[in-house]
Amino acid sequence: MEMRKKQFNRWTILFLSLMLVLSSFCTVFAAAVSADNAMEQTADYVAQIVAKPELGSIGGEWAVLGLARSNSAVPEQYYNDYYKGIVETVTACKGELSENKYTEYSRVILALTAIGKDVTDVGGYNLLEKLADYNKVLKQGINGPIFALIALDTHNYVIPQVKDVEVQTTRQLLIDYVLSKEITDSKGVTGGFSLSGNVPDPDVTGMALQALAKYQDQPKVKQATDRALTVLSVMQNSNGGYSSWGTENAESVVQVLVALCELGIRPDTDSRFIKNGNTLLNSLLSFYQTGGGFEHVYKSGINQMATEQCLYGLTAYNRCISGAKSLYDMTDVTLDTQTSPSVGTESPANNEIKIKVNDQYITFNQAPILESGTTLVPMRAIFESLGASMKWDQSAQKVTGTLGEAKVELVIGQKEASVNGKNITLEVAARLENGTTLVPVRFVSESLGASVAWDNAARTVIINR
Repeated sequence: MEMRKKQFNRWTILFLSLMLVLSSFCTVFAAAVSADNAMEQTADYVAQIVAKPELGSIGGEWAVLGLARSNSAVPEQYYNDYYKGIVETVTACKGELSENKYTEYSRVILALTAIGKDVTDVGGYNLLEKLADYNKVLKQGINGPIFALIALDTHNYVIPQVKDVEVQTTRQLLIDYVLSKEITDSKGVTGGFSLSGNVPDPDVTGMALQALAKYQDQPKVKQATDRALTVLSVMQNSNGGYSSWGTENAESVVQVLVALCELGIRPDTDSRFIKNGNTLLNSLLSFYQTGGGFEHVYKSGINQMATEQCLYGLTAYNRCISGAKSLYDMTDVTLDTQTSPSVGTESPANNEIKIKVNDQYITFNQAPILESGTTLVPMRAIFESLGASMKWDQSAQKVTGTLGEAKVELVIGQKEASVNGKNITLEVAARLENGTTLVPVRFVSESLGASVAWDNAARTVIINR
């Protein structure tokens, strides 16, 4: 009996040792695959399995986004065929992709912008107009505003003014809605986001942070972001990954990874997101399958949805560490037409541009002008119409505007501006014209918490606060 016990113990030790060796081998193997190689191989794999992308969350927009933003060697015809199919679909349904799922429009805007197509004229339909109906955007709960913000901000799109819309969408309305869904438990502790309930979910929290990333100059956004990051750090597994609905999976890692990259946080070096020496990248690559493709969960085989999401996740990471524009900042993409991304770019010389602030037209001694597709307006008139004060420093050629806690600083001739101490790069520098300081209308208005829209028919910039 004693002999059998010793033999059992010996075999047990041998088995455990073998498992440790195999475990170490798997870890080393996963680590041996670089993010760059995995991205390239997965891009090749996606281009093969999605040979003809079409409208859809699988085999459609996410695949196109990942391929385009990873700068994969995909023939231009690949994207042209996708665009042609989208035009045919939009035309066939008379511009109505869905009555209830407005993320359909956001997703298509993301993909079309990534490949440089004009989203304001897709078979004669302006897809941005669909996001102008705030109540319809809300039909999917927090998902609607999240993806509407991400889509609108890809190329600084102006939200069109649409007649007969009960509530006109503004970026601030979308931001405030997302913030209103921040989780508060029974103890009053807040942090993170979820589709429902009071338990934060890594996927939804990550997506919310992606949408809020460009608005960190707003104190309430920054505070919610910091709380969400703390929650995500606590939720992270010991192997660097994340679990959603009780299952550790690749997609949850992707959403957190993209969020950090959009916020300018290195996911592989920030100590808050390193557990036992394991990073999000280590976790993500552990789902990788040789030759391209990712599993949804361990030992489940390649999953197409997971693969497409992991492609754009790796793309976000590689863009982050290389200093390129982020995954969702597509201002580095040249669009087929520049008629919609900036306020007042339509028909630049036909009629005088008008400015309407809080439903009142305002007049100027110096008329607004267009420069490189951006409307420049007299700063003092805009500030005073919004109730802000303005100070001019002649020696420094600097203009300072304040409204409550908001403080905006610009220097004539420089593209670098400051909003509440945070540096912002302008598309066009402030300038002097006939002794009047002209500034980009959208920048100064939104810096003071106002919304900006363009009425093409009336050639009017509409500012509301």
